Amino acid sequence: MMNKEQKKSYISEMETQFQNNEAVLVTHYQGLTMTQLDDLRAQMREHGIKFKITKNRITKLAIEKTKCKDLSNLFTGATAVAFSNDAIMSARILSKFASLYAERFFNVGIAEQNLVGVAAGLSNEGFKVVASAQACFLSMRCYEQVRQFSGYMGLPLVYVGVSSGFALTYFGNTHYALEDVSLFRSIPGMTVISPSDSGQAIKAIMAALDLHTPVYIRCTGVPGLPPIYKEEFEYEIGKGIVLKEGDDVVLITAGSVTRNALEAADIMQFELGISFKVIDMHTISPVDKELLNNCLGAKLWVSVEEHFVDGGLGSVVAEYLVDNFDSNKPNLLRIGIDNKFSIPGDYDYLLESNELDAGGIAKNIIGAIQRVYKDE
Repeated sequence: MMNKEQKKSYISEMETQFQNNEAVLVTHYQGLTMTQLDDLRAQMREHGIKFKITKNRITKLAIEKTKCKDLSNLFTGATAVAFSNDAIMSARILSKFASLYAERFFNVGIAEQNLVGVAAGLSNEGFKVVASAQACFLSMRCYEQVRQFSGYMGLPLVYVGVSSGFALTYFGNTHYALEDVSLFRSIPGMTVISPSDSGQAIKAIMAALDLHTPVYIRCTGVPGLPPIYKEEFEYEIGKGIVLKEGDDVVLITAGSVTRNALEAADIMQFELGISFKVIDMHTISPVDKELLNNCLGAKLWVSVEEHFVDGGLGSVVAEYLVDNFDSNKPNLLRIGIDNKFSIPGDYDYLLESNELDAGGIAKNIIGAIQRVYKDE
């Protein structure tokens, strides 16, 4: 445990390192022994690279006023950072070190069904396995394998679907994953998670590995999006996070569009003078019913997601309301993607054309508010 002076010294040193080095590489070392970490540190030292295991909470305090502040949400779990002025050498050493433990990593090529089969075999032998592929192929091409191995057999694989939603932009509709939530949540026993930023994605994967049941983690967004969580936060699978308090309208969202929902709430609160609660419902299935129960007093609920309207988060919320026998139910507006194919373009264009940018979200909610409050 650091005393006050030690914390102050640590923050000062880390601020200097973050600000003055050209290359800053953040890595997670879960599963490595101290001997392996010492070996990696020695290799770094030989090339003038400072390799430091971090104290995440106070590291976030150190980084917040530096040019590296957008890396803050990566400091979660077993984390280390390499400081140098040679990004290529730092990456080369980390890559070489990873190759020494290649038995932990299997690249099966463009063969996603085979990937799931290999992962299932390892899981059946008692290994903790993360199976990752582009979400469009992991959810659709591999559906039968996932259903049999993790649904029927109950193998606790962690499936990570990368580049979900519109993330693959100009690759077009063949590469968009806009129905993956509906597919995965139909599998018995499957937990479905849609992290709102990269820091939450790391926490979700770490938590999923300890869950001992199958999990699908849906990663949306493109590189360079600013983090939503800029400070350390508590994360628990199945427990939504209230990002903004309010009583009149409740926004329930997940994935990278959460930042747009937050921005829309701020715009509307300023213009309309009513309060908005924003919930990051990162775990879509099973949904946090306790948190939803606490929001029944609002007149309007709005779900926001980068997914087809049918079958995703909005459908989960609608099903909750149908199954809830309280006669004083809120109205529900579901904002997402209409069940149609989109004209390809860059990420911002795709969100805007489907009214999932902050302005489009606000416009649709204002229309709903006018209908809900028309008699008042």
